[in-house]
Amino acid sequence: MVRVVKRKLYVVSVPSSIPVDKIYEKISSAIRSSYAEVRIQSGRAYIELVGTTSQIKESWSKIREVVRELWELQNLLEGRETSIEAIVKEAGRTFPPEALVYALKLRGYEARLGGEKDKLLTNAPAEEVIALARQIAEIIDSIRFIVKGAAARRLIAAVSAGLNVPAERVIEYSVKAKILEETEEGLRLREEWRRAVGKLAVLLKGVSLVAEEVEGERSV
Repeated sequence: MVRVVKRKLYVVSVPSSIPVDKIYEKISSAIRSSYAEVRIQSGRAYIELVGTTSQIKESWSKIREVVRELWELQNLLEGRETSIEAIVKEAGRTFPPEALVYALKLRGYEARLGGEKDKLLTNAPAEEVIALARQIAEIIDSIRFIVKGAAARRLIAAVSAGLNVPAERVIEYSVKAKILEETEEGLRLREEWRRAVGKLAVLLKGVSLVAEEVEGERSV
């Protein structure tokens, strides 16, 4: 079977505030064709792809995806609403978005979820948002056999990451305050987790957490 090799040039706008090296890295990782040349100049990426029709088509689809992620990252850098998916991509880990919101509030930043809870709006630096998201994911992994229930794990991860307190200490205080109770299966939450964030913040660091949405959100 003869494979027809084609050459095609694409031009796409890229964020000016993202380092050029990062843009090159992202675009290069998306290329699936046999050969490509990438040039970035004056806020545009010039991408020449060489390969079969299917290779070029797949490459362009992947490139558009990473360019969307780069624009979302710029939104985060500029304090605008950013997709949770973009933060997941940057952090390299999945995490509960609400836990990230409360961790950011505990650090003194404004933070809230928008859209269908798939967007984040915060005034925190992008690097801190991404680092916190990664830290929350790691904490949840470390306590999954000790603390039972997604809400309870969100609570421990949010407080531990937000106050920079070891998860073991947060768990200890949660048990003492009767926020968590010991069962045969493990530690389980005894109350609404968002309200418990504020209680633990005061117990651990004397931090008063103002969370307007707590009153209206009762689901665990």
